Amino acid sequence: MPDESRRHEPDTESVIRGHDAARHLGSLKPPIYETTTFVFETAEEGKRFFEQAYAPPGAIGEEEAGYIYSRLDSPNLAPAETRLAVWEEAEDAVIFSSGMGAITSVLLTFLRPGDVVLYSMPTYGGTSTLMKGLLTDFGVTTRAFRSSASLDDLEMLIAGDRLTMVYVETPANPTNELFDIAMAAELADRHRALVVVDNTFLSPVWQKPLVHGADLSLHSATKFLGGHSDLTAGAVCGGSDDVEHLRRTRYEIGTTPSPSTGWLLGRSLETLRLRVTQQTSNATRIASFLAEHEKVSRVSHLSLLEPGEPGYEVYRRQCLGPGAMVSFEIVGGEPECFRFLDAMEIVRLATSLGGTESLASHPWTMSPPTVPDADKHSIGVTPGLIRLSVGIEDVADLIVDLERALFKV
Repeated sequence: MPDESRRHEPDTESVIRGHDAARHLGSLKPPIYETTTFVFETAEEGKRFFEQAYAPPGAIGEEEAGYIYSRLDSPNLAPAETRLAVWEEAEDAVIFSSGMGAITSVLLTFLRPGDVVLYSMPTYGGTSTLMKGLLTDFGVTTRAFRSSASLDDLEMLIAGDRLTMVYVETPANPTNELFDIAMAAELADRHRALVVVDNTFLSPVWQKPLVHGADLSLHSATKFLGGHSDLTAGAVCGGSDDVEHLRRTRYEIGTTPSPSTGWLLGRSLETLRLRVTQQTSNATRIASFLAEHEKVSRVSHLSLLEPGEPGYEVYRRQCLGPGAMVSFEIVGGEPECFRFLDAMEIVRLATSLGGTESLASHPWTMSPPTVPDADKHSIGVTPGLIRLSVGIEDVADLIVDLERALFKV
């Protein structure tokens, strides 16, 4: 007898869930609803839809909300949100118009003046700028920690203040440094704080932060989730109440993505594992090649971690795979990096990541200008560092391209 209780894998759910063809004239794929507003059949229906949209989280029960205006929500967002929640093993998910829109919405929703946030460094430049700038202006205290920090170190950072959030980006951009989500969750439990994890680099294919105690897992969905360098979006996954609070923030500050963005993201999630698995396989072979090259002094890819090295135990417990991001140090510094970057033919020079094409960037010069050089050095970003996002091209072609470019150094 077939096992009726068997759960579908996310790969299956990403194809079959979130869209009911019978409700859309039998269309196999969701139509794109490029409209600003939706017509109510009656005034009573309009009243009910507004009450649903602005009711406190949990107040409307299981009743399905209607659509009012595309700044609030549209039918094209639900398939992507439903599929992403399955991937992250979350109760719910909400998508935003950009990764920074998602990050900012989380911080504005759950922080208030007088709160303390501990955040991991290194972290994405936009996040770091927000932590040191706008949040501080709003009266929130932000304190950074490194992956070597122990629980006792983090308690000392709190210094008796009101800890409200522990924000962790792991692996870190651009160095691939790992942070222990379970340790962050243990600290947060002591202080009834929220754990937020930026899961952009590994995607839910290789890391599921909620399983390890995080409350929210967020993404720049522009990257691996979107995967084709043709959309800009952000996403947050977590418990239904927290996500509903974030959805209200999205309504209020206007960070809702367009219907076409929602449609593209829902499409991309159908092939997430296929893309990420191929990218990771390519990255693992490239990391091994670079580790043996005489003009490369250091390579950081999770596949190269060995027992006893910093991060190895966290990787073994926390990650399901090493991902497609490789960072490496070219001997000589900035001039040699520029010669390398200018000599590439298949790998493109651009600042994004996670797409089907391979992209390289130079974090030392392509970071926000507000980050001082001394701060870059302290987090492992040097003039010789290259960040490589590996795509789905033939790996032999990529290695030849990298070898040819390194020859010019």
